[in-house]
Amino acid sequence: MAITFGQVKTWKAAPLGDAGDGLKADLRNLETSRDELEANGVAKSWTGAAADAARGHRDKLVTDLSNHITGKQGMQKALYSAETQVEAIERIVQGILDRAKTQEFTVGDDGSVTSTATPPTFHNRYEAEEWGTSRQTVAQELADDITDALAKAAGVDQILTDGIPTGTDQGLDQTRDQRGMASPETTERWAQLTDAERKAIIDQKIEELAKEYGVDVEDIVWDAQGSTNGYWSEDDHTVHLNPGNVDNPDILHTVAHEMRHARQYEAIDDNNDFQFWWEDDPFEMHEKDGITEEQAEEWEDNFDDYKSPDKDYDAYYNQPVEADARKSGREYLDNLTPAELDRLLKESK
Repeated sequence: MAITFGQVKTWKAAPLGDAGDGLKADLRNLETSRDELEANGVAKSWTGAAADAARGHRDKLVTDLSNHITGKQGMQKALYSAETQVEAIERIVQGILDRAKTQEFTVGDDGSVTSTATPPTFHNRYEAEEWGTSRQTVAQELADDITDALAKAAGVDQILTDGIPTGTDQGLDQTRDQRGMASPETTERWAQLTDAERKAIIDQKIEELAKEYGVDVEDIVWDAQGSTNGYWSEDDHTVHLNPGNVDNPDILHTVAHEMRHARQYEAIDDNNDFQFWWEDDPFEMHEKDGITEEQAEEWEDNFDDYKSPDKDYDAYYNQPVEADARKSGREYLDNLTPAELDRLLKESK
């Protein structure tokens, strides 16, 4: 669910710094305990099989403590980083509210900007138009500042999410493993874009992947519904995407994932293609990208006996074509940068 301006108005940086300071104190105690355990957990004079077993158990505890400390250090860093960002958001929000009040506008919790000014008496049409234009300009500047604040808020949310140590939240661990996660910087940049710009980026990425994969994409259809993120239709060579997900950069995992399915079908077709000895083998382009004939055959067998998620989710999740497509989507999203988004947007024009 997207963060609202009403929520951002209540954000305060100080509690984040306080939480970071609290973790710092915890870390000092944990590090002291770990070092004490490592140095004195088992008496040096103790020998024999039991002593060896005790030292092995101690070493495991030291490793577990070290991993726990590393996780807390990451969270502490995230809290301090978020504190700095929220301080900036507080300044932006206060500036928006002050300017809105001065210029006779109200800002709703949904981020809408409404004029409360009473129009003056105009002596001619041009004065009226000039006044209306100036009001529209201020309203748009306020709206742009609100977009900036909300984008920074989305980045802060991702900073804190990234800081949660592995093993703390099973659902988050599954998301990291299955779909990957956009960086805070990429999340913020995506939040700054309009839906039209986001769709332009998606169109451009699909076009580039289609060219790279040797796939014909006839259309991009925004008709996936509910929990369906998207799918590739081999029957008519169309990519189907869920319009409800366009505000989340995770949709770019779906793009890479579904285009990988298109590539799988293309590899199967090229592997089965007959050539005379003097003709080029179309499968060579796939081999150059690390796809083997054995993989293509495995994918073909898998598609012939495809497991649907609504019947057996584990079988669906673990089948070769899904594991491979999920890997492509995860790697793309994990490595996506704001610069790449800007490049795609520029190329789309």
